[in-house]
Formats: sequence, C-alpha cells, structure tokens
Amino acid sequence: MDTTHSGARPDEEDPHPGVPTSADDPLCAVAERFAELDGSPEARMVLAELLAATLQGFTRTVSVRDPLPETAPGTAQEALAVLGGLDHLRSAMASLDAVWQVRAEQRIRESDRQREAGAAEQGQGAAHEIGLARRVSTSSSSFSLASARRLVQQMPVVHDLLRDGRMPPWKASTLARALSDADADTIARIDELVGADPLSLKGTGDRRLRDEIQQLVQQLEPEKSRDRAERAARRRHVTLTPLADGMARVSAVLRGIDAAGVMRTLHRGAESLRAAGAKDSVPALEADLLVEGALAGGARDDGETTRPRTTPGLDVGIVISDTALLGRGDDAECARLEGYGAIPAHVVTDTLRGTPPGFLRTSEDSHADEEVSAFYRRLYMQPSTGELVGMESRARAFPAGLARMIRWRDVTCRTPWCNAVIRQIDHVEPHHRGGPTSYANGQGLCVRCNLLKELGLWDLAPLGAEETADGSEGAEPSPRGISRPRG
Repeated sequence: MDTTHSGARPDEEDPHPGVPTSADDPLCAVAERFAELDGSPEARMVLAELLAATLQGFTRTVSVRDPLPETAPGTAQEALAVLGGLDHLRSAMASLDAVWQVRAEQRIRESDRQREAGAAEQGQGAAHEIGLARRVSTSSSSFSLASARRLVQQMPVVHDLLRDGRMPPWKASTLARALSDADADTIARIDELVGADPLSLKGTGDRRLRDEIQQLVQQLEPEKSRDRAERAARRRHVTLTPLADGMARVSAVLRGIDAAGVMRTLHRGAESLRAAGAKDSVPALEADLLVEGALAGGARDDGETTRPRTTPGLDVGIVISDTALLGRGDDAECARLEGYGAIPAHVVTDTLRGTPPGFLRTSEDSHADEEVSAFYRRLYMQPSTGELVGMESRARAFPAGLARMIRWRDVTCRTPWCNAVIRQIDHVEPHHRGGPTSYANGQGLCVRCNLLKELGLWDLAPLGAEETADGSEGAEPSPRGISRPRG
C-alpha cells in the first residue's frame, strides 16, 4: 500500500510514513478544522476535552470486550465497539454539560450583580436562560441545573466516574436527583461509598438504584424521615401526557399507601367485571374504572360493563371544523381538545354519539342513544389554516372569552420546549411597553415561565405578518411569538 503523503514529491522523504493526511482521511480533515477554530483559550480547551473524550471513549471502551481499534472491519464486534464508544462519549459529554451548566449559572448571577440587580433577583433567571440554550423546558432545566450543581460541587467521585465513562449518564442523574433532599454530609458519605465500591452499582437498574439510595439516606438521616415524608406528600400531583391516536397517559404522584390502595381497588373491580362477562382486558377495565370513579363519583360494582361517562356540567373545549363535526371528512381531520392538543376528529364525533373508541357493543346493549352529559363548547376553525377568529380588548387583563380562545389555541405553555399546562394568559409584547391586549399578542404560559420571562437575556416578541405562498404578506398576523437574545 502506498503511504506517501498527498502532495509530497516522490524524491522527498515522508516524515510520518504510514500516517494518513487530511486529503486521505476525513478524521484528519475534521481535526484540522478543529485546530483552526477561533475562540478563547477556555473555549478551545472545551473542544480539546471533547476530542480527548472521543479518543478515550473509542480506545478504552468499558462496556464491550474489544475497543474499536481491536475489532475487524465489517464485523458485529466493530458495530458493538462503536456503540460502546458512543455510550462512553455520552458520559463524558454529560460531565462536561454539568460543569458548564454550573458555570453558566455563576456567570449569569455575576452579570446580574454587575447590572446592580437586587440580591434576591440575581441568578433567578438562570434556569430559564440555560433551558433556552439547551432547548429544554424551564422545568426540566431547573431539575437538570440542580442535579448538575449537586454532581459537580458535592459528588466529585461520581462526577469523575461519569467523566471517565465508567458510569452512564442516567445513573449519575438518578444518583444526584435521589439525593435532592439529603444533607451535604449525607451526599458526601454516599459519594464516598460509591467510590469505595463502584462495581456495586454495575448492572443496577434505575428503580433499584433509587430504592438503594433511599435506604441509605434513611439510615444516615433517620431523624429527618418525617420531615422528608411531609415535604414529599405536599408535592403530590397529577399530570396528563398526550399519546398517539387520541389516547393520553394520566400520571399521579400519590402517597405510596394511597397508590397501592387505588391499584388494588381497580384490579379487584376489573376482575369482578371480567367474571361478570365483560369482554375488555383487565388493564382496559381498570382504566375505565378509574375514569368512572373520577368523573361519575365512584366506580360501579354491580357487574355491569363500564362505559366512559362524564358528570353533568363538565365543560370541555373543542376546536373543530364544521365539516368534521357534521361527519364529512372527520377521518382525515384533527380537532384540538382543551388541555390535551391534537386529536383525531372522529374520536370527538364518535364520543359525542356515545360510541367512543374501544367501546365494545354487544347485542344486548341498550345504551346506544344514551345522552352525553358533558357540555362540549365547540369553536370552529378554518380547515385550510386552522386559525381561530381574532379578538382584541383595551383592558390590561385578558377578558375571559379572549383568554379562553388563547388557551384553546396554545394548548400548552408557549415558552420554547415547555409543555406545561397553561396557568396564566400573558402579553407577548409587555403591556407596559405598549403591547395590546389582543389575540395576536396574547400567549398562554405556565406560572414559572411567566415569572421568569423578563429576568434574563432573552426577549419575546410577536412574529410579524406571515408571508403567503406568492410572497406577499398575509392579512392576519401570526399569534405565535419568538424568543431571541436581547440586544
């Protein structure tokens, strides 16, 4: 094989025989581009750390027997070595990410101090700004920042394991978050225990790891057990996550005893219904009993097959076109359900008829004409654009009708990458800067994002009139907003 460097004259001696150049190997070309990048010494150090972590990850892979250089090309071992190297690299990058989250928070706090912000305000917008930079919700950013702070500042052993690729990112994150309510001495002690026997965590799953950490905290801080339980109980909540095909996942954080009792009751009721002749599966019947209990005031125990019901006066907002509502083309269109999002239009129309998806009709069923007891507030949209009718007010506060239209339109918090439930209706362009109380200038936000949106370096402005297909400006402004750095 000819190993002469590209561009070298035949009579010149090759100083590095056998080593490919950038003209021969894309790896060399990328390395040269890295070396040419401008930046501060600290920024160049970050790039150097990334390259070093990549090299270490693919030459000292811990999750496979043979690292990449020791595998034969085109073999399964090579593919596994690449996957192991990528996993190693993810760990190193997670370590670097944690370091720079903490560093960013420190610099944001210092920037706030230099502009003479109040002591209580300094650094308050850090999680919000870091979340925008990392393209995650403010809530996720807050948890991630707290975990990174704990990992970098209080858990040096675990952080070293993560940086060296000897611990996967999810495990380090589980450790850091499981210690969110623990004292500094307890965190240091558990960090030491992990360092003394790192192999004890090898192969441990997320659930088992959390249980083991909880037991250690219980042993090290028995006197604070009741306070921890009280704080945890105050954080109980219920969340909804939309799924495909008109389904959703309702998750509840409950007291453990209550949760066990709920599951036991649902299972016993579902088994009873199956014994009485119900055709649905036990898990499906458990779900129906949960809905029945929440919406109709309690689960039925009379042997009858459960049916999805709602309580009289329940007000559900639906945005749907008239063609879909009247049964023309509802298989091809989507509606929007308040608090949920996009849902197949036929799911709405079938539910209004009393035959929701998953309802098993039998020959003895006599409930085909049962009156739907929910009150569905329908709002028509243009099938071609999906836009609602605009509304405007001169008041500072959004009137109830306008606020509800904005809530229907936005579905979830409008901050980029935040999917929290809308709690407050806010002006995109602030009212004190002349922003109108209008449909186009309104946005639905969660409480956190509304409180933090003006603290950092990011600004939110309504987008201008959208262009049409022929390049001209549209007649109506877009109701969306865009985040951008100030200045």
